[in-house]
Amino acid sequence: MKYISMMTLLGLSMVFAVACSSTAEPEVIVQEVVKEVEVVKEVEVVKEVEVVKEVVKEVEVEAVQEYGGREIVFGGLNWNSALIQNAVARYIIENGFNHETSQIEGATVPLFQGLRKGDVDLTMEIWLPNQNDAWNEGVKAGEVIPVGKSLEDNWQSSFLIPAYVQEANPDLDSVEDLKDDKYKALFAEPDSDGKAVLYGCMSGWGCNGIQLGNDTGDGQITNYGLDDHVKFLDPGTNGALDAAIEGAFAKEEPILFYYWGPTSLMHNLGYAEGKIVDLDQPDPSECPNNDPVHGCAIPAAEIMIAMNTNLVQDAPYLIPFFQAWDWSAGNQLLAEGFYADIADDYGTAEEAFEATAISYLNGSENWHSWVPADVLEDVLSALAAE
Repeated sequence: MKYISMMTLLGLSMVFAVACSSTAEPEVIVQEVVKEVEVVKEVEVVKEVEVVKEVVKEVEVEAVQEYGGREIVFGGLNWNSALIQNAVARYIIENGFNHETSQIEGATVPLFQGLRKGDVDLTMEIWLPNQNDAWNEGVKAGEVIPVGKSLEDNWQSSFLIPAYVQEANPDLDSVEDLKDDKYKALFAEPDSDGKAVLYGCMSGWGCNGIQLGNDTGDGQITNYGLDDHVKFLDPGTNGALDAAIEGAFAKEEPILFYYWGPTSLMHNLGYAEGKIVDLDQPDPSECPNNDPVHGCAIPAAEIMIAMNTNLVQDAPYLIPFFQAWDWSAGNQLLAEGFYADIADDYGTAEEAFEATAISYLNGSENWHSWVPADVLEDVLSALAAE
């Protein structure tokens, strides 16, 4: 009687009362009510069957999800964490989602413009606030959308020094101290006119605009009042910056430099153990919109995975994949360890990063939860065949 409506139950109660009090033939009345109940039950059963069919239909649609289609182009940002993430994502997309992939290599600013125009489909690291202005314009124009986050355990600073330098100069603990002739001389080089040399952020990277200023105004150096005290040196490449830092640390020489984490270089040089000192700067909250360009420390970044909106139509199933993406400091340092071991064994950087991705995917199960079961099965099969 599960499907009998309340009205039917009320009718049964009335019939039962009549049958008990009247001389009329109760059998006929009861038979009619039973027929009505049977009809109601049949209707309810039909409705339930229809609902079940709809549910089964939805499950079947999900079960036969078809992947594949056009080539997907990644932005090949010129630093290791982005290139390693590219390689990992590309391997999964090629072997699990059945898309060919490629990447266009370059610096932050031109590659973001390529993402906005659709020349690039995906970028694994959009650092905010470094790229705030361009990012907000692209989102407002409907050209790009955030589809996930990466490198959530991150930091960056424009004014780092080795701890051994501070131990020898205990009063050196703030950017304001760089105005002191004694400390300017400590970081000066023969062609710096007596100014402290800052090994800064590379041209074409968003952090370069924070330090030197951009179209919206002056940067950190000017707004800290350091124009007459600090000479900015553009290393040109990430590799050249690394070499300058490693060379200074190896000889325990003074160096003032920009860097970020999580990275294997900062891990190996002991950032977490306090072997690198971040000179005191005003808190980001003291600047309008927490924007360090106005003369504050760079806050922890929100690092977005960005997709050109054209790809939303062509491969919508990639959105939940990147929403589940979880590239922690642990994942990054593990992958960079693989890269350091094998980088010199390959003819091109792209081959080395692909080998790094294979090593990471084989050496960790963290990524298993990022993909559907059928994609996981296909990627594991591909890895087994390597």
